[in-house]
Amino acid sequence: MPTGIYLDKRGHRLPSVTQVLGKAWSKPALVAWAHREGAAGRPLNKARDDAAEAGTAAHELILARIGGPPADLTRYSKEAGSAARISDHHAQAWIEDHTFEPVVVETALVSTKMGYGGTPDWYGLLDGIPTVIDIKTGGLYAEHLVQAAAYRLLLIEAGHKVERLLLLRAPRTLSGHPDTMQRSGEEEIHNYSRAWNAAITMYEVRMIIGD
Repeated sequence: MPTGIYLDKRGHRLPSVTQVLGKAWSKPALVAWAHREGAAGRPLNKARDDAAEAGTAAHELILARIGGPPADLTRYSKEAGSAARISDHHAQAWIEDHTFEPVVVETALVSTKMGYGGTPDWYGLLDGIPTVIDIKTGGLYAEHLVQAAAYRLLLIEAGHKVERLLLLRAPRTLSGHPDTMQRSGEEEIHNYSRAWNAAITMYEVRMIIGD
């Protein structure tokens, strides 16, 4: 899950999907997580960085199973690699029950119409249905479906058809289990696209007032 720089045709920098949602969407779950880490005496920055590294490594492993490039865990710490393997194990149980025909895997896309960029984890045919998949190693929230809807709009602008949004949760703990959250159908997906458009507006407001 690379965090690239997105530019329009004139070379102007555009916000990413995650940047927009970071400004526009409150995150009570993140606040609660930060409180737990602090109460346990763990430095917040280190806990955040460790979780991000493990999540990135897990993405590599899981995407390699469904059409992405081979994973290389030598770039990560031993702890991140161990956590990533647990996530991969959970994901494997779900992956084995489905068929995958990848079309776009971790490819940076830019919307010239709406002025933002993003990198979907995976897009292709999942059991024959054009689907955008976003992989998570933490909890699944409505915000993540809005994120997937933003990726869908990028894919449509690039000429692809998307009929389903799917979140795959592959936790980093042995006690967890794989889980999914999905939306399909024009009306249902449209509601999340509307939410994304509202998030862009809120992002622009906050950028104007400097909040």
